[in-house]
Amino acid sequence: MNKKGVKKIFANILRVLSYLCLAILFFIAAFLIYFIVSNQIARAKGERPTISIYTIVSPSMEPKIMVYDVIMDFRIKDEDSLSVGDIITFYSDEIDTGGYTVTHRIHDIYIKDGIKYYITKGDNNIDVDDGAITFDNIVGKCHYIIPDLGKIQLFISSKFGWALIILIPALGIIIADIKKLIKIFRIKEQIEDIPQLKEVELIKEKEEDKKLRAVVEEANRMNKGMKNE
Repeated sequence: MNKKGVKKIFANILRVLSYLCLAILFFIAAFLIYFIVSNQIARAKGERPTISIYTIVSPSMEPKIMVYDVIMDFRIKDEDSLSVGDIITFYSDEIDTGGYTVTHRIHDIYIKDGIKYYITKGDNNIDVDDGAITFDNIVGKCHYIIPDLGKIQLFISSKFGWALIILIPALGIIIADIKKLIKIFRIKEQIEDIPQLKEVELIKEKEEDKKLRAVVEEANRMNKGMKNE
């Protein structure tokens, strides 16, 4: 395969990767918009968000949930949908988390004075969490765990990651479009040159016809001269 063919294949691969990256980014952006809007609506109504996403930064739930894993929680409609062994995300008045949520497993459930209380514990912790929480403290129940997605989040948030994920694919598409425009202009120039080429060819044909007629006339004169002799 010649160099031109290799360059063409490389350009096609780069174009496909660029569009793929942009499609993924568009999907992520659309999901984030939905996530933010739905959360704002839920807060305005005084409700918990339908979907919550968290990056785990503590090893308390290892090996089930590792540091930098991302979990997706769904809002719990009623207390009956919770049972011992469920992984939940909640706010705790007893655990000092700086106002952030905690994701631990339900270790025990008991009822006191008609109120249901939940005892939680991290899988990697020896003791249960301090205090107990109620249904009002719970943000949602963990349904999905996406391994190591938090690392990608940290990478994208860095300057190098931003350049690699956003700028390079965009630059690849721009370069590909510029090459297309150059090809279009070249084709247009070739099309515009066609009438001029035809005129040049007609002029050449006329000149050749003149030469041919001159040769024929000269031959006729020579024939007449030989006959007269």
